[in-house]
Parts: sequence; structure tokens; C-alpha cells
Amino acid sequence: MSVFAKTSTILLITLGMHLLIYSSGSIPFFDFRLFDLLSAGRTAPFDQTTNATVVVEIDEASLRQLGQWPWPRILLAKGLEEILEQRPAAVGLDIIFPEPDRTSPEQIIRFYQQRMGLAIGIDGLPEALFDHDRILAHVLASGPVVLPLFAAAVTTPTNPPRPLRQDIFLRLPATLELPRIKGLLLNTPVLQQSAAGFGYINATIDMDGVFRRQPLLMAYQGRALPNLALAMLRQVEPELQIQPPRHRWAAASIAFADRDIPLSRNGEVFNLLYPQQAFTRVSFADLLAGKLAPSLLSGKFVFIGATAAGLFDQYMTPRGDIIPGVFVHAALLENLLHEQILYQPERSKMFSLLLSFFCSLFVVGLVVERHYLTSWIIYLATATAALIVAWDQLQNGVYLSIGYFLTPFSILFFFISLFFAVLHYVERKRFLEDLGEAHSATIDSMTMVAESRDVETGSHIIRTKEYIRLLAEYLSHIPAYKSYLTPHILDLLYRAAPLHDIGKVGIPDVILQKPERLTEQEAEIMRSHVEIGRTIIENAINSYNKTNEFLAIASNIAYSHHEKWDGSGYPLGLKGENIPLEGRMMALADVYDALISRRCYKEPLPFEKAEKIILADSEKHFDPQIIAAFMELKEQFRDIAQRYKETVDINALHLKRTSMPQY
Repeated sequence: MSVFAKTSTILLITLGMHLLIYSSGSIPFFDFRLFDLLSAGRTAPFDQTTNATVVVEIDEASLRQLGQWPWPRILLAKGLEEILEQRPAAVGLDIIFPEPDRTSPEQIIRFYQQRMGLAIGIDGLPEALFDHDRILAHVLASGPVVLPLFAAAVTTPTNPPRPLRQDIFLRLPATLELPRIKGLLLNTPVLQQSAAGFGYINATIDMDGVFRRQPLLMAYQGRALPNLALAMLRQVEPELQIQPPRHRWAAASIAFADRDIPLSRNGEVFNLLYPQQAFTRVSFADLLAGKLAPSLLSGKFVFIGATAAGLFDQYMTPRGDIIPGVFVHAALLENLLHEQILYQPERSKMFSLLLSFFCSLFVVGLVVERHYLTSWIIYLATATAALIVAWDQLQNGVYLSIGYFLTPFSILFFFISLFFAVLHYVERKRFLEDLGEAHSATIDSMTMVAESRDVETGSHIIRTKEYIRLLAEYLSHIPAYKSYLTPHILDLLYRAAPLHDIGKVGIPDVILQKPERLTEQEAEIMRSHVEIGRTIIENAINSYNKTNEFLAIASNIAYSHHEKWDGSGYPLGLKGENIPLEGRMMALADVYDALISRRCYKEPLPFEKAEKIILADSEKHFDPQIIAAFMELKEQFRDIAQRYKETVDINALHLKRTSMPQY
């Protein structure tokens, strides 16, 4: 493949994979996870002495003492009055009142009149207590109290657009593209007119169901509407406003006092949540019972919200904790005041994707060129450096969307590496198979050198290794041999069997090719072929300089295949299981093939007679378990003998050899 074609292929693969990964929607998911990882070590920037917020809880204890929810709003008015007496900085309610209080006496009278046709009266009750909403509105008007709104993305008949006071909005600069509010769920008009401010209580839940981000601002009728925490902050910082960005990648900033909060283009920030125990908490029941310290709420931002089971909106943290919504707003206000707000520049996402593309091009090119180790080193170094830079920038309040870099970069590198690893495995396997075949052919050729000097031929080599494989496969299913005779050992036995008589290369022709019975001295020389064979193989082992299973098995076969079960064999006179298993199997295969084959000094024996001779030597010459296996396999032994019959006239070959001139 030409350089241009290869480069084009790498470019197209990298581009296609990036587009596929981006369109799958997986990048934001992993980006959120990386943010969780990098921000996991952050703790609350406040404690009970430095906190700016107090949470008044409508908890289980309050429900037990004051009854089921919703309570008469006169109780809320009483509690709010107690709070305002301590002169807090601002009070925010995480409770919306979209309908009149039906526990008000005038609402009860109206209910019986309209629904039951009964005219009832409540004697002795002051007229001022007939409308709980007016009582609550009167208390709202007496202090810096912020009521919640709930923003909807669509307009419905139940939440049509309604005019709001102009002073609650912020100027919306052109640099921001905020989520648009089409409709608002508001409080009743009497309450709406009495509050000092308003803020929406919407929060963002990410695709994995975890809360991380919160919009500080949303667009409503062309203006910027703050959320609850920001609206409360405006009660003490009326000069709070949206300004041009002071941070490099920010779209705008929220400035108040000496603080500057950067905003992304959509007005969202990361709002880190903290355990409920980190906040100062007060039960609403204790508030009404007068159990609060006199100055506990003085100068604090007080949130009132439900925390009793089943009453609150639930938000899950990255750690898996469930947090009531009131603590989400309290955490946001604490983060704003302690400048712990994190923002994610939109431009960092595109920058990270482009950087991922170019880094992937380089690393994929290395993988394609088979520089595997270099590609891994560069990948790990790049990923580590990216994480370090992202963590460092996070300490400065900026999250650089590291997931948009690492996700496609890692996925592409993983799949490309996996593809080439499989390709390399296939090529390596093919190479090893070819090498094994070449190795076996070389071994066969080596043994043919020895066999060509003997009266036997190459068919003996083929038959004996087939006998060995047949026996070994059978024995591998017997528990006593199963752990040793693995598929790997079976293959080694098959390839090593031809070396059983390699030592015959050291035997003189006059003895090796003698057609008559050998003298005792000649027989002794012939028996030395096992020593010669072991020496040849062990020289190979020593030059190999480390343990080699194949050569170790070949040495056992060459040295011990003339040992006998009763100890009468040679060269060591080993007995029983002291003889290596491969030697015991080779002994049977060698004798069986000698019995059924033609030699210059004998005719071949019939299969039946050869089998009887073999069986008669059980527990004498041969291992009885191997004899038992042989008797089960004798038909297959016959098939092998028939399949690989001698194709050369042994007697003619012997005469031709002995008639050749000697040098």
C-alpha cells in the first residue's frame, strides 16, 4: 500500500470513528464520570462557624407534632415571623403556593356553601384570621423573603405567561444563550405581590440521573431570571449584575461585592453538593417551640424546605446519596459565596474533540506501522497529561471537558489496538504453525538420516508417531494421566517420537545393516544407540541454554524406549513407573511396528500374532495399563499400519546398499 493510500485510510478511519462516537451520545456520559472522578476529593468550603446558610426543615419530627402536610399557612406565617425576628440576610422558601390555603376559615365557609349548600359561621374568631394567605402575605412583606417559581419549557393553559415585576430580572447580554422559559408556575397573587423577590427552583439532571449542574439564569420574555439562590443573594447585593467575562473561556460573569462568577454560554454552573450534616439545620417544630438560640439565624441566608420522606424533590449525588432540593439551593449559595463554583466552557468541548482527533491520528498511525509499545507509551503519557491538566484547571474553577478528549481517543485506540492485536495473533499463530510444520519436517529429515542407514524406512517413523499419538490421546482421558497429557504435551509427543532412534547415526553400517543375528559384542554396540541419542539431544538442550519441553520429551523417548516394565531392559534397567511414560509408550509402538513390518532378516507377522505377542509381554516388557489401552485401540493400530505400508522392497534396498563400493 502506498504512503498516500495508507495515510488516507488512517485519516478516514479516525474521522469516521470520531463521528460515530460523537453521534452515539456516549461522550457526555463519560465526561460526567471524569468530572466526578476529578472533583471527588472536594469537601465543603464551610463549617458550622463559617457557614452562610441555615436550613429550616419540614421534617418527620415536625409532621409528628404539627400534623400532616400541607399545614395551614398560618403555621408557616408564624414560623416565618420567628425567623424574621432574628434579622436574617434573606429567607428563601422551597415551597410553591399556587392555590389558596383551603384550611383558611373563609375557604372552609365557601366550601360548605358551594359544595354542600350549607351556610355556616365561625363565631368568636377575629376577622383578621379568616384568610391565612393574607396573614402569610403580611409576614412576607415584612422582610427579605424570596418565593420560588417553577419554570416550564412549554406554555400550557395551566401556566400561561404572566407579567412579573421588572426589578427581579437581570439584563440579558448577547453573549449568553440561556434556556428559554415558556411558562411559569407562580404563587397566588396575594403572596406574589408581597414577596421581596422571586427565583426559579429548577435544577438539571444529567442523562445518568445524577445532579451536577444548575442553571443560574434562564431567559423569560427576553430578560434573565435568576434562580432561588441567586435571587436571595440579590437581597443583600442589589448591585449584583451580569458583566462581560473576565475569564478566558467564560461567556459572561456574575459580579457582586469582590467576587466574580464565570458563566458558560447557557448560564449553567457545576454545583457541588455536600452531606446534609455539613449544614446548620433546624426543625420547623423546634422553631415554633422557641428552641432556637437567639442569634442563630442573624445575618444568615435561611432556606425553608421539606426533608420528610415523600415530601421533597430528590436529587442524587455522584456518590449515590439522595439529597432534598432545599440542600441543593443551600449548597449553591454557599458555593457562590465561597467562590467554589465550577463552569464548563462550551468551546472546550470542541477544542477537546479536535485535539482528540489529531492525537488519535498520530497514535493510530503508530499502531498501523506496528509500533505497538511506542503507541502505548504515547497513549498513556497523553492521557495522563490530559488528566493532570484537567485537574489543575479544575482547581481554578474551570472544567475543560476532558471527557470530550479522552473518550474518543481511548475508544479509538482500544479498538484499533484490539484489531491489530487479533491480526498479530492470527499472523503469529500462522507463523508458529508454519514453524511447527517446518520443525517437524526437519526432525523427520534428521531421523531419515539415521533410518536411511538402517534397513528400516521412513514409513516406520510415520507409523510410530501415529501410534504414539493414538495411545496418548486415549490415556489422556484416564484420570491418572489427564493432568500430564495435555493437548500441548500430546503435540510434543507426536513431534518428538521420530527421534527415538536418532542415536543410530553413531552405529557402524556393518552392524546396523547386518542381515544375520548380531554377536554379543555387536549387540552391545547396537544398544549404545540410546546413549548416543540422549547425548545428541542433550547437546541441543545445553546449547539452547534453557528448559525445552520438546527436547526433554525427545531425550526421554530416545533413552528409555528399550527399558522394560520388569526391569530387564536397558540402558539403566528401570522398572515399572520409574520408566518415563513417553518411553513406555514408545516401547510398545516400536516393538509392534517391528513385529508387523518386513525386514531383510524376517517376514512381517500377521496382526493377530503380533497382538498376542504384545499381550503376552504385559507386566514383563510393557506397562499393563498401556497394554490395556493397546487392546482397546488395536483396530486403529491396524488402520495406521495399513495406511502407511512400506513402499520400498526392504531386501532389494539392503542388497543395493551392500553392493555399493565402500570408501
